[in-house]
Amino acid sequence: MNILVTLNAAYVPPLKVMLRSLFDNCSEKVEVYLMHSDIKEPELERLSAFVEAYGHALYPLTVDREIFAKAPVNFYYPLEMYYRLIAHTVLPEHVDRVLYLDPDILVLNPIETLYYTELGDYYFAAAAHSKPVIDYINRLRLRTESNKYYNSGVLLINVELLRKEVDIQQIFDYIQKHAHELILPDQDVLNGLFWHKIKPLNEYLYNYDARRYHTYLIATKGRVNLDFVIHNTVILHFCGRQKPWHPNYKYRFGILYKHYQKLVNRAEASQEYEPVAQAAR
Repeated sequence: MNILVTLNAAYVPPLKVMLRSLFDNCSEKVEVYLMHSDIKEPELERLSAFVEAYGHALYPLTVDREIFAKAPVNFYYPLEMYYRLIAHTVLPEHVDRVLYLDPDILVLNPIETLYYTELGDYYFAAAAHSKPVIDYINRLRLRTESNKYYNSGVLLINVELLRKEVDIQQIFDYIQKHAHELILPDQDVLNGLFWHKIKPLNEYLYNYDARRYHTYLIATKGRVNLDFVIHNTVILHFCGRQKPWHPNYKYRFGILYKHYQKLVNRAEASQEYEPVAQAAR
């Protein structure tokens, strides 16, 4: 199973929490591809040891930051967010599909149903966090014919088809042309350029926004409640600027995140995974 993450050094701690939850809910060997530009070798070695301790493998892929030198970024949206859009040009040839996951995610249930979703002629599969008014505004803003605005935090990527049909210059050209219009930069590019090649996923199952518990509860007449999430939701996504590793996180599922965070911190404090990693090497 191929997993893709794209991030800078600041997001390595939450990445470990996400990966721990993933490893607990995956019955197959996982190959984690990390696209980055600034993570130092000692940190990569520690992260590799962490991944190997659970029987999986890490493959760092260094990306030249100059590739997106003209792309808009800010404090909340670093340059690495764009890397997922060009993953098909960087990943090894044998990788025909990959599941991209943001580091601010917990995997709560077996991930195989998501990973093996049939993609057909779609480039991506993703979930839209349905907000009718915002969706309408985004449709006008991005000048698309889609009534959905897809979240880019969970992307099943049809690497094989993208290699055949998409020249990354299309992506660079779109960014350059619309640079001053991009609000959620990589997500806007995904929706503006590829809206017609995205297969919809169920957001309750595969990209549950942790801030929207009451919204989901009302929209489903009580069906998508806490029991539903714990037993059915595969991806719990801590969207937004407030993160569960921040002090005083206010949303309902913060305690679940802290549980996985504690498991990782305990392992790091005792370095209990290092002997396993050394044996694997």
